[in-house]
Amino acid sequence: MSRKARYVLVILISLLFLNPGLDSSSGLQKDHQDLGEAIQKFEQYVEQRMPTDQIPGLSIGFMKNDFTWAKGFGYSDLENKVKAKPQSSYRMASVSKTFTAIAVLKLMEEGRIDLDEQVQIYVPYFPKKKWPVTIRQVLGHLGGISHYKDYDIEGHFKNHMNTKQAISVFKDFELVAEPGTEYNYSSYGFNLLGAVIEEASGQSYGDYITENIFQPLGMTDSRMESSEDLIPHRVQGYRLINSEIKNSEFVDISSRFAAGGTRSTVIDLLKYGKGICEEKILQPETWNMIFSTMATAEGQSTWYGMGWSVSPLKGHFRVGHSGSQPETRTQLLIFPTENFAIAAGTNLERANLMPYVNVLCELVLKQDLNSKAFVPDPHQQAVYNSLSQVFDYGLSRYQYFGPQTAGSRKQISQAFTYFNKHARKTAVKSDFEQTQSKLKNGIHPSEGKPFIRIGAHMAAYLEKAYGKSKLQEYHLSGPLTFFKDYIRLASDYRFRSEIIQTVHRLHDDWERSYTDQMRTLHITADTDFDALLEKLKQLSKDSSIYPDFSEEITEASYTFIKNNQIDKAMSLLNTSSVIYPGNTFTLLLLGECYVLKNEAENAFKFYKESHSLDPIDVDHFGFFAEKLEQAKKTQELLLLIDIALRIYPKNPEVHKQAGYIYLKQEKKELAVKMFQKSLKLNPKQAEVKDILNKLQKK
Repeated sequence: MSRKARYVLVILISLLFLNPGLDSSSGLQKDHQDLGEAIQKFEQYVEQRMPTDQIPGLSIGFMKNDFTWAKGFGYSDLENKVKAKPQSSYRMASVSKTFTAIAVLKLMEEGRIDLDEQVQIYVPYFPKKKWPVTIRQVLGHLGGISHYKDYDIEGHFKNHMNTKQAISVFKDFELVAEPGTEYNYSSYGFNLLGAVIEEASGQSYGDYITENIFQPLGMTDSRMESSEDLIPHRVQGYRLINSEIKNSEFVDISSRFAAGGTRSTVIDLLKYGKGICEEKILQPETWNMIFSTMATAEGQSTWYGMGWSVSPLKGHFRVGHSGSQPETRTQLLIFPTENFAIAAGTNLERANLMPYVNVLCELVLKQDLNSKAFVPDPHQQAVYNSLSQVFDYGLSRYQYFGPQTAGSRKQISQAFTYFNKHARKTAVKSDFEQTQSKLKNGIHPSEGKPFIRIGAHMAAYLEKAYGKSKLQEYHLSGPLTFFKDYIRLASDYRFRSEIIQTVHRLHDDWERSYTDQMRTLHITADTDFDALLEKLKQLSKDSSIYPDFSEEITEASYTFIKNNQIDKAMSLLNTSSVIYPGNTFTLLLLGECYVLKNEAENAFKFYKESHSLDPIDVDHFGFFAEKLEQAKKTQELLLLIDIALRIYPKNPEVHKQAGYIYLKQEKKELAVKMFQKSLKLNPKQAEVKDILNKLQKK
């Protein structure tokens, strides 16, 4: 528990532990006492939070070295009052993509797949496209393969499909981009990889992953999903409609077999995590390939390897995947260098599992892993962000890939020159946009990954000076201490005096503002916000840097919105926007509140301000519109459409979706107008042409 708390705890919970090394007659082994304390605190957190999130059932657990724990909370079946268990069987959704990637790489090791061959070499019934598409590109979502095009149809299949039928759903879709040029997440791409596995192995996808992944790792409760088979401990899926729990719609997910068609348990996922930490199934160099981020042709890292997300967390090397589909939400995180994994599954669609996973992660590792810092001066914030990137990406990759991460002496020297030139307040002030671009690209191959090289060099230097255990302490103390310690020791590669002064000033202020009280804080909807916001307002006046809880505050506000406490949410968000000016998500959520209050101009004002700071994802409008439709809030829905069209006046997708919504609202003339504008903006939309022809014939 990080300096995160001083808990007085008593533990005798042998029935909850799956670790065979536990002696049930004597309680926890001595070296596991601190894990027992973390578990008790976590259980209290879950019991407090689950009702607020309206989660029916949750199974969650962790593996750390030789110790494994898992537990179920709530109900796997509400109607029959069946309690959730560690053995509860959940649809894995997109966590399945990790199985697919490992299977492809296993076949590569056996010489049966060439990653740089075109997919049609293995799947000849997949048509040739405008550009060649390789297996390697598809593994990293760089193949240009489309994701769902019309989810109203593709997301609701009821009939079972075989592999060729699943491929036929998208085989005639055009590529959405030239392969290698853009990251486009695609479940269909991983279905295609499933077909590659079958053709290369001569086995069904399910048989291959069972024989080569599940059985070797003892994952006895992992399998392909089936609506017909009897599956022990199968959970019942739920969704929220108008804040009421309803049964999930039945969807046969064989159409996404290799992208999201498996079923498993938290216990099995932890066995999976342990096997990956121990580098089983594949060779070490192959694991390095899987966990190396891919990059676009222009040198922008995607932070996605081969079937795995590979983003760092407070200097930790972290890989994982989430999953979301009808009946389920899943999360798997693995920290390979620390022999640590967390797995979670819930039977509530679109539930947010990350608060649960984050808190458990922090308690087990005894670190505040999600703390962020806010610097009121935007120029100094840009510099601080650069310091954080050097720390996060450099330290994490050094710990997994080793000293070669830093590169040659020449590359290290060039990296320091790059950093010293751009990561200065004076440089940011003189040309904010250009310098911001350079700073953001400091972790990407387009600039030679200078920030990663610097961080890896600093880590090697500090490890040599203080020992390996010192590097682990920086996960707790953070980037400013990491920099301060290096600056005190460095003799060869140095930072400019202006950067050194900034580090010392921010470090001293951070030490004062980031107190034990702030470290131990887990914000929920039940937090005493009056006291917290008063403290944060004072820090914002007295300090050049202070803890940034804006995400947690907006998350709590969203809970109030779901409970129809709009004014309470707005009060919280308005105060937060004063403490943390320029926070895009706070502004976006305020815009949502004004939509719900049907105040058009205020709603547009906040949407526009949020969009100007960071472009709003088009999917946001679709998701919010779906919620408004379900709640039968017609006026609010029409207001949202108007805002989306004003924000994206030249986006064909926005106009198309507006057309579909107007059609559902029986506003045929407006629907036709939207479809016509969408087609004018993108004349290649066959589906829009078809629907226009049908509407104009009526």
